[in-house]
Amino acid sequence: MFRLGSIVRCIDALSVRRLMARSYGSALAAVLPNRSMPLEQKQSSKLDEDKLSSEKIIGRSYSEALELKMASAKEDAQEIVDEFTAEAKDKGKKAVEKGKAGKSAGGDGAKEPPKSPPAKPKAKEERFKSFEIYRWKPGDEPSMQTYRIDLNDCGAMVLDALIKIKNEMDATLTFRRSCREGICGSCAMNIDGINTLSCITAIDTNVGKPCRIYPLPHLYVKRDLVPDLSQFYDQYRSIQPWLQRKNLDREIGKAQYLQALEDRDKLDGLYECILCACCQTSCPSYWWNSEKYLGPAVLMQAFRWIIDSRDEASEHRLCQLIDPYKLYRCHTILNCTNTCPKNLNPAKAIISLKQMLAGMKKKPPPKMQTDQMFPTSG
Repeated sequence: MFRLGSIVRCIDALSVRRLMARSYGSALAAVLPNRSMPLEQKQSSKLDEDKLSSEKIIGRSYSEALELKMASAKEDAQEIVDEFTAEAKDKGKKAVEKGKAGKSAGGDGAKEPPKSPPAKPKAKEERFKSFEIYRWKPGDEPSMQTYRIDLNDCGAMVLDALIKIKNEMDATLTFRRSCREGICGSCAMNIDGINTLSCITAIDTNVGKPCRIYPLPHLYVKRDLVPDLSQFYDQYRSIQPWLQRKNLDREIGKAQYLQALEDRDKLDGLYECILCACCQTSCPSYWWNSEKYLGPAVLMQAFRWIIDSRDEASEHRLCQLIDPYKLYRCHTILNCTNTCPKNLNPAKAIISLKQMLAGMKKKPPPKMQTDQMFPTSG
């Protein structure tokens, strides 16, 4: 093909030169003297005529040489074209013969061979991890049951593993769950020795170490990972966790209960408690005195309402805590603070309650007097 292209370019160049030669010959003919000119003019241009005649002969010779070269180039090009045409015909005949032979043998010789399927992506290395889960239901003996899960096919949190086990392996596994965002506190359980929320606890990627899951400790168990929180909720109800006012009948529906920013800031770190009972069941004092000791979660909520500037029953609430067990069973072990999944500090709230009962600390008056907004009766 390279040779053919070179010949074609040569032919184009020769054609241009041929046109130039013809133009040159026409120019010479235009300047030649006319035969009908007078004799005196012919004699005066005799020298020019001899010169132009010689140039005309040279122009004709050059034109003839160009034509010969062009003819030779055309012959070479035609030979190359004929050669390629013959080769293409031979290939076509061979393909037709091959197709006929394939059809006679019962195959589709004329069809292209099937394309090989794309290479499959390399499979991830399996990472099976063991989950040892506490199992019990009424009438059975408690036991630990092991489940193996491929971490490549499971979510990142412990709750994801529990849901996968329940959906794909053992539908009888029982546990609480709801929000999956660390807000409701339903999925509280003991994971590898720590009371926490399974929805925000990441699975340990060390596949050689099993993950052990138990219900919250030192509580009655209803089934598997579901503890009985009835006593915990009764204790929470005993502190009356709602806003109390002296003249509620006169105020209700009349205006807002105002609160200054400084007073509102005192509630930070208290109101965020989600009542998951992780701190409650991590306290050794609560383990041995759960019927009498209110526990860190309930006491922190008691302090939350006592310190609220809008509440007018602080003294009454403090008096309810004057008991050898309700408050003073706390020995500041700090298990509650260490295990809280919301990073709160129940121990600090309990210390503040003890200081208020001892008279070392008093509730400051509110920065904004809400009761002045309401007209006096009468």
